[in-house]
Amino acid sequence: MSSTDTDTGGSDVPGPIGGKKMGLLKQLYRDSSDINFPRLFRFTGVASLLLVVASVVLLFTMGLKLSIDFEGGSVWEIPSQDFTAEQALEVLADKGIEGGEVQEATTVDGDRIVRVTGGAQSVQEGADAAVAFADAAGLESGEVTVNTVGPSWGDDISRQAGKSLIVFMALVAVYITWSMEARMAFAALVAVVHDIVITLGVFALFQLTITPATVISFLTILGFSLYDTIVVYDRVQENGDRLLRTGRYTYTAVMRRSLNQVAMRSVNTSITTVLPIISMLIVGKLIFGQQALADFSLALLIGLVLGTYSSMFVASPLTTALKEREGRWREVRSRMAAKGVDVSDTAWYGVGSESKPATPATIANSVADTGSPGGDKAAPRTGQPLTHRGHPPRPRKKKRR
Repeated sequence: MSSTDTDTGGSDVPGPIGGKKMGLLKQLYRDSSDINFPRLFRFTGVASLLLVVASVVLLFTMGLKLSIDFEGGSVWEIPSQDFTAEQALEVLADKGIEGGEVQEATTVDGDRIVRVTGGAQSVQEGADAAVAFADAAGLESGEVTVNTVGPSWGDDISRQAGKSLIVFMALVAVYITWSMEARMAFAALVAVVHDIVITLGVFALFQLTITPATVISFLTILGFSLYDTIVVYDRVQENGDRLLRTGRYTYTAVMRRSLNQVAMRSVNTSITTVLPIISMLIVGKLIFGQQALADFSLALLIGLVLGTYSSMFVASPLTTALKEREGRWREVRSRMAAKGVDVSDTAWYGVGSESKPATPATIANSVADTGSPGGDKAAPRTGQPLTHRGHPPRPRKKKRR
């Protein structure tokens, strides 16, 4: 078997079976693609670094826009068909309340609601403003609802959110270290931090409001990102244990093979997850004007896309860089280099099939070691047919007469 060294193009390339041409998408579905992910790592690494730096700069320069749940204030809801945003801001100005924002929403019954947010710092101040809103809109005082949050409550919510995030990260690190290894745990946490920082950078850039729903969505993002990364790690460990014994593949080659095997699964999982979130965003924000639903779904949408990306292009290359420094994988590279094999060639050639393109040095070494070209004692005999995965077919039993 000789699999083609495919880059990222979508054009037809020779398939691994029978020399037939097969599109990249079909190869991914049939587990026969060989995209050169290590080559992409260079570009995605630079892109990720630039995005993280830009996000940090935005966080320090523009800052995050926090909701009243974190900073304190009041929210008034005025059920009226003709009450305008200008009238609402005038009421806030008369009461001396700063930081006013006005949004329009529609209930399930089709009633219009004007939602006003302001910096009222006490329950009495919020109640007085509610009476003023009712007078301006021609309503009874009880028809205007008000929700006031004090600054101390917002500080407590912020502290609890920070503690939850720290505990979550610690438990994840312990679990991945226990079930896999510390290097993978470190790379997975770096990918999670990458996702959170860039998501916060997007919120800072567009001055989107951080609400408790947004915090919940951040925790959901962490779970999805780690799930996708664990899927990759599980396949890498399986392939690593199997291919390490052959001595033909570096850890970079193992990672390349593993990513090709899980790429389509990651993309399909992301698509089926993102589509309902887009629907929730459209229905919640554009149709019903529910800001909490919009905040939750928007943060999820950004984070899930980043989670799929980081599992393949942040956690994977970082894990590869750390594992290539491990003793057993350094030994594999040394042995391959001593036999004249190009260790930078990470293409997939199959287990048990003809090895990587032979050089005079590899032929001489293999003849000296095994008495036959190829150097793989487990390789099939000359002339024996191979399956599409490089293994010889199982011999048929003779029928008894």
